[in-house]
Amino acid sequence: MGKKWIACLMALLLLCGSIPAQAAAPELTSQSACVMDADTGEILYEKNAQQELPMASVTKTMTALVALEHGDMTATTTATAEALATVDLQSTRVGFEAGEQLTIDELMYCMLVYSANDAANILAAAVGGSVDNFVAMMNAKAEELGCIHTHFANPNGLDADGHYTCAQDLALITRAANQYPEFAKYSGATSYTLPADNVIQAGWQIYTKVDMFDQSKQTYDARVYAAKTGWTTNAHNTFVACAKTKDGSNVIVTLLNCPVKNGIFTETTALLNYAEAQYPKLTVTAESYQKQAKDAAKQADVRLDTDALEDFTIRLPKGMTAENLAYTCDAEQNLLQVTVAEDSRAAYQKETGRDGTQPLLSIQVELKQGIVPSRQTAAETPENSGMLHRLTASFQRLPEPVRDIIMAAAVVIGAVVLLLVLLFLLGLYRQIRNRRQRQMQKRR
Repeated sequence: MGKKWIACLMALLLLCGSIPAQAAAPELTSQSACVMDADTGEILYEKNAQQELPMASVTKTMTALVALEHGDMTATTTATAEALATVDLQSTRVGFEAGEQLTIDELMYCMLVYSANDAANILAAAVGGSVDNFVAMMNAKAEELGCIHTHFANPNGLDADGHYTCAQDLALITRAANQYPEFAKYSGATSYTLPADNVIQAGWQIYTKVDMFDQSKQTYDARVYAAKTGWTTNAHNTFVACAKTKDGSNVIVTLLNCPVKNGIFTETTALLNYAEAQYPKLTVTAESYQKQAKDAAKQADVRLDTDALEDFTIRLPKGMTAENLAYTCDAEQNLLQVTVAEDSRAAYQKETGRDGTQPLLSIQVELKQGIVPSRQTAAETPENSGMLHRLTASFQRLPEPVRDIIMAAAVVIGAVVLLLVLLFLLGLYRQIRNRRQRQMQKRR
Protein backbone atom coordinates (compact mmCIF):
# COMPACT_ATOMS: atom_id res chain seq x y z
CA MET A 1 0.00 0.00 0.00
CA GLY A 2 2.93 2.38 0.73
CA LYS A 3 4.26 2.12 -2.82
CA LYS A 4 0.84 2.89 -4.31
CA TRP A 5 0.49 5.94 -2.06
CA ILE A 6 3.88 7.32 -3.18
CA ALA A 7 2.98 6.73 -6.83
CA CYS A 8 -0.24 8.72 -6.40
CA LEU A 9 1.64 11.61 -4.87
CA MET A 10 4.21 11.66 -7.68
CA ALA A 11 1.46 11.69 -10.29
CA LEU A 12 -0.18 14.65 -8.62
CA LEU A 13 3.11 16.53 -8.38
CA LEU A 14 3.68 15.99 -12.08
CA LEU A 15 0.45 17.87 -12.70
CA CYS A 16 1.99 20.88 -10.97
CA GLY A 17 4.98 20.65 -13.29
CA SER A 18 2.69 21.09 -16.29
CA ILE A 19 1.88 24.69 -15.31
CA PRO A 20 3.43 26.95 -17.99
CA ALA A 21 6.26 29.22 -16.85
CA GLN A 22 6.79 32.81 -17.97
CA ALA A 23 9.55 33.05 -20.58
CA ALA A 24 12.62 34.92 -19.39
CA ALA A 25 13.67 38.18 -21.02
CA PRO A 26 16.53 37.81 -23.51
CA GLU A 27 20.11 38.18 -22.33
CA LEU A 28 21.53 41.45 -23.68
CA THR A 29 25.08 42.62 -24.24
CA SER A 30 23.81 46.21 -24.46
CA GLN A 31 24.42 48.09 -21.23
CA SER A 32 21.04 49.83 -21.41
CA ALA A 33 17.75 49.04 -23.16
CA CYS A 34 14.12 50.05 -23.26
CA VAL A 35 11.04 48.64 -25.03
CA MET A 36 8.03 50.94 -25.32
CA ASP A 37 4.54 50.58 -26.76
CA ALA A 38 4.58 53.68 -28.96
CA ASP A 39 0.79 53.84 -29.17
CA THR A 40 0.32 54.26 -25.41
CA GLY A 41 3.77 55.20 -24.12
CA GLU A 42 3.75 52.16 -21.84
CA ILE A 43 7.19 50.76 -21.10
CA LEU A 44 7.22 46.99 -21.54
CA TYR A 45 10.79 46.19 -20.57
CA GLU A 46 13.90 47.98 -19.40
CA LYS A 47 17.50 47.33 -18.49
CA ASN A 48 19.32 50.21 -16.79
CA ALA A 49 16.93 52.43 -18.72
CA GLN A 50 17.64 55.57 -16.65
CA GLN A 51 21.43 55.26 -16.80
CA GLU A 52 23.04 58.28 -18.48
CA LEU A 53 25.28 57.21 -21.36
CA PRO A 54 26.77 58.73 -24.52
CA MET A 55 24.44 58.26 -27.49
CA ALA A 56 26.44 58.74 -30.71
CA SER A 57 24.38 59.27 -33.89
CA VAL A 58 21.00 58.32 -32.44
CA THR A 59 21.25 61.99 -31.43
CA LYS A 60 19.97 62.65 -34.94
CA THR A 61 16.54 61.35 -33.88
CA MET A 62 16.12 64.52 -31.80
CA THR A 63 17.69 66.61 -34.56
CA ALA A 64 15.06 65.24 -36.94
CA LEU A 65 12.25 65.88 -34.44
CA VAL A 66 13.17 69.54 -33.94
CA ALA A 67 13.62 69.99 -37.71
CA LEU A 68 10.21 68.43 -38.40
CA GLU A 69 8.58 70.71 -35.84
CA HIS A 70 10.21 73.95 -36.93
CA GLY A 71 11.53 73.46 -40.43
CA ASP A 72 10.12 73.49 -43.95
CA MET A 73 11.23 70.35 -45.75
CA THR A 74 10.94 72.06 -49.13
CA ALA A 75 13.03 75.09 -48.17
CA THR A 76 16.52 75.62 -49.56
CA THR A 77 19.52 76.57 -47.45
CA THR A 78 23.19 77.27 -48.06
CA ALA A 79 25.91 75.39 -46.20
CA THR A 80 28.12 77.72 -44.19
CA ALA A 81 31.74 77.38 -43.14
CA GLU A 82 30.66 78.04 -39.56
CA ALA A 83 28.27 75.07 -39.56
CA LEU A 84 30.90 72.76 -41.07
CA ALA A 85 33.74 73.92 -38.83
CA THR A 86 32.91 71.63 -35.89
CA VAL A 87 32.46 68.45 -37.97
CA ASP A 88 35.30 65.95 -37.55
CA LEU A 89 36.70 65.29 -41.02
CA GLN A 90 37.33 61.65 -40.05
CA SER A 91 33.69 61.10 -39.10
CA THR A 92 30.83 60.04 -41.37
CA ARG A 93 29.94 62.83 -43.76
CA VAL A 94 28.86 63.40 -47.36
CA GLY A 95 31.48 66.07 -47.96
CA PHE A 96 29.29 69.13 -48.42
CA GLU A 97 31.12 72.38 -49.08
CA ALA A 98 30.54 75.89 -47.84
CA GLY A 99 28.26 77.67 -50.30
CA GLU A 100 26.54 74.47 -51.46
CA GLN A 101 22.78 74.91 -51.80
CA LEU A 102 20.60 72.10 -50.44
CA THR A 103 17.00 71.52 -49.46
CA ILE A 104 16.02 70.53 -45.92
CA ASP A 105 14.54 67.38 -47.45
CA GLU A 106 17.91 66.38 -48.93
CA LEU A 107 19.67 67.05 -45.64
CA MET A 108 17.17 64.91 -43.74
CA TYR A 109 17.84 61.95 -46.05
CA CYS A 110 21.60 62.39 -45.75
CA MET A 111 21.39 62.67 -41.96
CA LEU A 112 19.03 59.74 -41.29
CA VAL A 113 19.98 57.33 -44.10
CA TYR A 114 23.74 57.84 -44.23
CA SER A 115 24.17 59.43 -40.75
CA ALA A 116 26.11 62.33 -42.27
CA ASN A 117 27.39 64.66 -39.55
CA ASP A 118 27.89 67.58 -41.95
CA ALA A 119 24.24 67.27 -43.03
CA ALA A 120 23.14 67.43 -39.36
CA ASN A 121 25.10 70.64 -38.75
CA ILE A 122 23.91 72.34 -41.94
CA LEU A 123 20.34 71.37 -41.07
CA ALA A 124 20.72 72.69 -37.52
CA ALA A 125 22.04 76.05 -38.70
CA ALA A 126 19.26 76.33 -41.27
CA VAL A 127 16.41 75.59 -38.85
CA GLY A 128 17.83 77.19 -35.69
CA GLY A 129 19.66 80.16 -37.17
CA SER A 130 22.89 78.74 -35.78
CA VAL A 131 24.10 75.37 -34.56
CA ASP A 132 24.27 76.59 -30.95
CA ASN A 133 20.74 77.95 -31.03
CA PHE A 134 19.47 74.70 -32.54
CA VAL A 135 21.14 72.71 -29.73
CA ALA A 136 19.31 74.92 -27.24
CA MET A 137 16.07 74.02 -29.04
CA MET A 138 16.97 70.33 -28.72
CA ASN A 139 17.47 70.65 -24.97
CA ALA A 140 14.21 72.59 -24.61
CA LYS A 141 12.37 69.83 -26.46
CA ALA A 142 13.97 67.18 -24.26
CA GLU A 143 12.75 69.02 -21.17
CA GLU A 144 9.26 69.33 -22.68
CA LEU A 145 9.15 65.56 -23.26
CA GLY A 146 10.20 64.86 -19.66
CA CYS A 147 13.68 63.61 -20.55
CA ILE A 148 15.41 64.26 -17.23
CA HIS A 149 18.50 62.17 -18.06
CA THR A 150 19.33 63.82 -21.39
CA HIS A 151 21.46 66.75 -22.48
CA PHE A 152 22.67 67.65 -25.96
CA ALA A 153 25.94 69.39 -26.86
CA ASN A 154 25.63 69.06 -30.67
CA PRO A 155 23.11 67.96 -33.33
CA ASN A 156 25.21 65.12 -34.78
CA GLY A 157 26.18 62.86 -31.86
CA LEU A 158 29.96 63.15 -31.94
CA ASP A 159 31.43 62.58 -28.48
CA ALA A 160 31.40 65.73 -26.36
CA ASP A 161 31.22 66.70 -22.70
CA GLY A 162 27.64 67.04 -21.53
CA HIS A 163 26.24 64.98 -24.40
CA TYR A 164 24.29 62.02 -22.99
CA THR A 165 20.91 60.34 -22.75
CA CYS A 166 19.32 57.19 -21.32
CA ALA A 167 17.37 54.41 -23.04
CA GLN A 168 14.03 55.53 -21.59
CA ASP A 169 14.49 59.17 -22.67
CA LEU A 170 15.60 57.99 -26.08
CA ALA A 171 12.35 56.01 -26.41
CA LEU A 172 10.37 59.15 -25.52
CA ILE A 173 12.23 61.15 -28.17
CA THR A 174 11.78 58.43 -30.80
CA ARG A 175 8.08 58.17 -30.01
CA ALA A 176 7.65 61.92 -30.48
CA ALA A 177 9.58 61.88 -33.77
CA ASN A 178 7.63 58.88 -35.04
CA GLN A 179 4.40 60.85 -34.75
CA TYR A 180 5.55 62.64 -37.92
CA PRO A 181 5.10 60.36 -40.97
CA GLU A 182 8.16 61.99 -42.54
CA PHE A 183 10.38 60.49 -39.84
CA ALA A 184 9.64 56.96 -41.05
CA LYS A 185 10.04 58.12 -44.65
CA TYR A 186 13.59 59.32 -44.00
CA SER A 187 14.79 56.83 -41.37
CA GLY A 188 13.15 53.89 -43.15
CA ALA A 189 14.78 54.53 -46.53
CA THR A 190 17.46 52.06 -47.59
CA SER A 191 19.15 54.40 -50.06
CA TYR A 192 18.94 57.91 -51.52
CA THR A 193 20.28 59.57 -54.65
CA LEU A 194 21.28 63.19 -54.21
CA PRO A 195 20.05 65.48 -56.99
CA ALA A 196 22.37 67.93 -58.73
CA ASP A 197 23.02 71.24 -56.98
CA ASN A 198 25.34 74.19 -57.56
CA VAL A 199 28.37 72.05 -56.62
CA ILE A 200 27.77 68.39 -57.53
CA GLN A 201 26.17 66.55 -60.42
CA ALA A 202 23.19 64.25 -59.97
CA GLY A 203 23.81 60.61 -59.13
CA TRP A 204 25.58 60.71 -55.76
CA GLN A 205 24.14 57.73 -53.86
CA ILE A 206 24.07 56.99 -50.16
CA TYR A 207 22.97 53.80 -48.37
CA THR A 208 21.57 52.94 -44.97
CA LYS A 209 23.59 51.30 -42.21
CA VAL A 210 20.55 49.48 -40.83
CA ASP A 211 21.03 45.83 -41.82
CA MET A 212 17.57 44.98 -40.51
CA PHE A 213 16.16 46.53 -43.71
CA ASP A 214 18.18 44.25 -45.99
CA GLN A 215 16.40 40.97 -46.87
CA SER A 216 19.71 39.40 -47.88
CA LYS A 217 21.12 39.81 -44.36
CA GLN A 218 20.56 37.38 -41.49
CA THR A 219 19.59 40.31 -39.28
CA TYR A 220 16.63 41.28 -41.53
CA ASP A 221 13.40 41.90 -39.61
CA ALA A 222 10.32 42.87 -41.62
CA ARG A 223 8.67 44.40 -38.54
CA VAL A 224 11.16 47.27 -38.34
CA TYR A 225 10.12 50.20 -40.54
CA ALA A 226 12.24 53.06 -39.16
CA ALA A 227 15.61 53.00 -37.40
CA LYS A 228 18.79 54.92 -36.66
CA THR A 229 22.20 53.52 -35.83
CA GLY A 230 25.03 55.19 -33.96
CA TRP A 231 28.65 54.52 -33.12
CA THR A 232 31.61 56.32 -31.58
CA THR A 233 34.62 54.97 -29.68
CA ASN A 234 33.10 56.29 -26.47
CA ALA A 235 29.43 55.34 -27.00
CA HIS A 236 30.04 52.07 -28.88
CA ASN A 237 26.99 50.86 -30.83
CA THR A 238 23.66 52.57 -30.20
CA PHE A 239 20.29 52.05 -31.86
CA VAL A 240 16.66 53.12 -32.03
CA ALA A 241 14.03 51.14 -33.97
CA CYS A 242 10.32 51.54 -34.67
CA ALA A 243 8.49 48.30 -35.45
CA LYS A 244 4.98 47.17 -36.31
CA THR A 245 4.09 44.00 -34.40
CA LYS A 246 1.72 41.25 -35.51
CA ASP A 247 -1.22 42.75 -33.62
CA GLY A 248 -0.73 46.08 -35.42
CA SER A 249 0.93 47.90 -32.51
CA ASN A 250 3.88 50.25 -32.84
CA VAL A 251 6.77 49.25 -30.59
CA ILE A 252 10.01 51.17 -30.02
CA VAL A 253 13.30 49.55 -29.01
CA THR A 254 16.29 51.61 -27.84
CA LEU A 255 19.77 50.26 -27.06
CA LEU A 256 22.87 52.02 -25.70
CA ASN A 257 26.48 50.88 -25.37
CA CYS A 258 26.26 47.61 -27.27
CA PRO A 259 29.78 46.16 -27.68
CA VAL A 260 28.91 44.08 -30.75
CA LYS A 261 28.12 45.71 -34.12
CA ASN A 262 25.36 43.30 -35.17
CA GLY A 263 24.24 43.02 -31.55
CA ILE A 264 22.02 46.07 -31.93
CA PHE A 265 20.08 44.21 -34.64
CA THR A 266 19.90 40.74 -33.09
CA GLU A 267 19.02 42.14 -29.67
CA THR A 268 16.30 44.35 -31.16
CA THR A 269 14.74 41.28 -32.80
CA ALA A 270 15.00 39.33 -29.55
CA LEU A 271 13.28 42.12 -27.63
CA LEU A 272 10.53 42.42 -30.24
CA ASN A 273 9.95 38.66 -30.07
CA TYR A 274 9.83 38.84 -26.28
CA ALA A 275 7.39 41.78 -26.28
CA GLU A 276 5.07 40.07 -28.76
CA ALA A 277 5.07 36.74 -26.93
CA GLN A 278 4.94 37.93 -23.33
CA TYR A 279 2.98 41.21 -23.45
CA PRO A 280 -0.40 40.54 -25.05
CA LYS A 281 -2.92 43.36 -25.33
CA LEU A 282 -5.54 43.51 -22.61
CA THR A 283 -8.75 45.52 -22.91
CA VAL A 284 -9.97 46.80 -19.54
CA THR A 285 -13.64 47.77 -19.58
CA ALA A 286 -14.82 50.96 -17.90
CA GLU A 287 -17.29 48.96 -15.83
CA SER A 288 -14.52 46.80 -14.37
CA TYR A 289 -12.47 49.70 -12.98
CA GLN A 290 -15.15 52.28 -12.14
CA LYS A 291 -15.11 51.62 -8.42
CA GLN A 292 -11.31 51.68 -8.20
CA ALA A 293 -11.24 54.94 -10.15
CA LYS A 294 -13.84 56.44 -7.84
CA ASP A 295 -11.83 55.37 -4.78
CA ALA A 296 -8.67 56.86 -6.28
CA ALA A 297 -10.45 60.17 -6.82
CA LYS A 298 -11.70 60.10 -3.24
CA GLN A 299 -8.14 59.58 -1.99
CA ALA A 300 -7.10 62.67 -3.97
CA ASP A 301 -10.02 64.68 -2.49
CA VAL A 302 -11.66 65.15 -5.87
CA ARG A 303 -14.77 63.89 -7.63
CA LEU A 304 -14.76 61.79 -10.77
CA ASP A 305 -17.63 61.16 -13.17
CA THR A 306 -17.34 57.39 -13.53
CA ASP A 307 -19.99 57.35 -16.25
CA ALA A 308 -17.53 59.22 -18.50
CA LEU A 309 -14.84 56.55 -18.14
CA GLU A 310 -14.01 54.51 -21.24
CA ASP A 311 -12.45 51.15 -21.98
CA PHE A 312 -8.68 51.22 -22.37
CA THR A 313 -6.07 48.86 -23.79
CA ILE A 314 -2.88 48.01 -21.96
CA ARG A 315 -0.09 45.45 -22.20
CA LEU A 316 0.78 43.31 -19.19
CA PRO A 317 3.16 40.40 -18.74
CA LYS A 318 1.51 37.17 -19.80
CA GLY A 319 -0.56 35.76 -16.96
CA MET A 320 -1.37 39.13 -15.39
CA THR A 321 -4.90 40.51 -15.68
CA ALA A 322 -6.90 43.62 -14.86
CA GLU A 323 -7.05 42.30 -11.28
CA ASN A 324 -3.34 43.11 -10.99
CA LEU A 325 -3.89 46.82 -11.67
CA ALA A 326 -4.37 49.74 -9.30
CA TYR A 327 -5.35 53.38 -9.88
CA THR A 328 -4.30 56.79 -8.56
CA CYS A 329 -5.44 60.31 -9.37
CA ASP A 330 -3.23 63.22 -10.35
CA ALA A 331 -5.61 66.07 -9.50
CA GLU A 332 -3.31 68.79 -10.89
CA GLN A 333 -3.04 67.20 -14.34
CA ASN A 334 -6.58 65.72 -14.42
CA LEU A 335 -5.15 62.27 -14.93
CA LEU A 336 -6.20 58.83 -13.78
CA GLN A 337 -3.00 56.83 -13.61
CA VAL A 338 -2.93 53.08 -14.04
CA THR A 339 -0.29 51.32 -11.95
CA VAL A 340 0.53 47.80 -10.81
CA ALA A 341 -1.24 46.71 -7.62
CA GLU A 342 1.14 46.62 -4.66
CA ASP A 343 0.84 42.88 -4.10
CA SER A 344 1.63 42.21 -7.79
CA ARG A 345 4.76 44.38 -8.07
CA ALA A 346 7.28 41.69 -7.21
CA ALA A 347 6.05 39.48 -10.05
CA TYR A 348 5.87 42.48 -12.38
CA GLN A 349 9.41 43.55 -11.59
CA LYS A 350 10.73 40.05 -12.17
CA GLU A 351 9.40 40.15 -15.74
CA THR A 352 9.94 43.78 -16.74
CA GLY A 353 12.86 45.07 -14.70
CA ARG A 354 10.57 47.87 -13.41
CA ASP A 355 9.36 48.10 -9.82
CA GLY A 356 5.74 48.69 -10.83
CA THR A 357 5.33 51.96 -8.97
CA GLN A 358 5.54 54.04 -12.15
CA PRO A 359 2.28 54.72 -14.02
CA LEU A 360 1.78 52.26 -16.88
CA LEU A 361 -0.80 54.47 -18.52
CA SER A 362 -2.36 57.89 -17.91
CA ILE A 363 -5.99 58.53 -18.78
CA GLN A 364 -7.23 62.09 -19.22
CA VAL A 365 -10.32 62.61 -17.06
CA GLU A 366 -12.35 65.51 -15.71
CA LEU A 367 -11.93 65.94 -11.98
CA LYS A 368 -13.79 68.29 -9.67
CA GLN A 369 -12.73 69.49 -6.25
CA GLY A 370 -14.65 68.25 -3.21
CA ILE A 371 -16.04 64.83 -2.42
CA VAL A 372 -19.70 63.93 -2.48
CA PRO A 373 -20.38 62.04 0.80
CA SER A 374 -21.39 58.47 0.19
CA ARG A 375 -24.69 57.32 1.71
CA GLN A 376 -23.62 53.73 1.54
CA THR A 377 -22.02 52.43 4.74
CA ALA A 378 -19.12 50.07 4.85
CA ALA A 379 -21.43 47.31 6.04
CA GLU A 380 -23.67 47.88 3.01
CA THR A 381 -20.76 47.77 0.55
CA PRO A 382 -20.30 44.24 -0.80
CA GLU A 383 -16.72 44.99 -1.81
CA ASN A 384 -15.77 45.75 1.79
CA SER A 385 -17.68 42.99 3.55
CA GLY A 386 -16.18 39.88 5.04
CA MET A 387 -12.75 38.34 5.37
CA LEU A 388 -13.62 35.78 2.69
CA HIS A 389 -14.15 38.48 0.08
CA ARG A 390 -10.87 40.21 0.94
CA LEU A 391 -8.99 36.94 0.68
CA THR A 392 -10.68 36.18 -2.63
CA ALA A 393 -9.85 39.63 -3.99
CA SER A 394 -6.21 39.31 -2.91
CA PHE A 395 -6.01 35.89 -4.56
CA GLN A 396 -7.45 37.26 -7.81
CA ARG A 397 -4.81 40.00 -7.91
CA LEU A 398 -2.00 37.44 -7.88
CA PRO A 399 -0.31 36.73 -11.25
CA GLU A 400 -1.92 33.82 -13.09
CA PRO A 401 1.15 31.52 -12.80
CA VAL A 402 1.16 32.05 -9.01
CA ARG A 403 -2.58 31.36 -8.83
CA ASP A 404 -2.05 28.18 -10.89
CA ILE A 405 0.67 26.97 -8.51
CA ILE A 406 -1.50 27.68 -5.46
CA MET A 407 -4.43 25.87 -7.05
CA ALA A 408 -2.23 22.91 -7.99
CA ALA A 409 -0.82 22.80 -4.46
CA ALA A 410 -4.38 22.88 -3.10
CA VAL A 411 -5.27 19.96 -5.38
CA VAL A 412 -2.24 17.99 -4.16
CA ILE A 413 -3.02 18.71 -0.50
CA GLY A 414 -6.68 17.83 -1.06
CA ALA A 415 -5.71 14.60 -2.79
CA VAL A 416 -3.32 13.67 0.02
CA VAL A 417 -5.98 14.39 2.65
CA LEU A 418 -8.52 12.36 0.67
CA LEU A 419 -6.03 9.50 0.33
CA LEU A 420 -5.34 9.54 4.07
CA VAL A 421 -9.07 9.52 4.82
CA LEU A 422 -9.54 6.57 2.47
CA LEU A 423 -6.65 4.71 4.11
CA PHE A 424 -8.14 5.43 7.53
CA LEU A 425 -11.58 4.20 6.44
CA LEU A 426 -10.01 1.13 4.85
CA GLY A 427 -8.14 0.35 8.09
CA LEU A 428 -11.30 0.92 10.11
CA TYR A 429 -13.23 -1.37 7.78
CA ARG A 430 -10.62 -4.11 8.20
CA GLN A 431 -10.74 -3.77 11.99
CA ILE A 432 -14.53 -4.08 12.02
CA ARG A 433 -14.41 -7.05 9.63
CA ASN A 434 -11.76 -8.84 11.72
CA ARG A 435 -13.73 -8.20 14.90
CA ARG A 436 -16.86 -9.67 13.36
CA GLN A 437 -14.91 -12.72 12.14
CA ARG A 438 -13.53 -13.32 15.66
CA GLN A 439 -17.00 -12.98 17.16
CA MET A 440 -18.41 -15.50 14.66
CA GLN A 441 -15.59 -17.95 15.46
CA LYS A 442 -16.32 -17.67 19.23
CA ARG A 443 -20.01 -18.42 18.63
CA ARG A 444 -19.07 -21.59 16.78
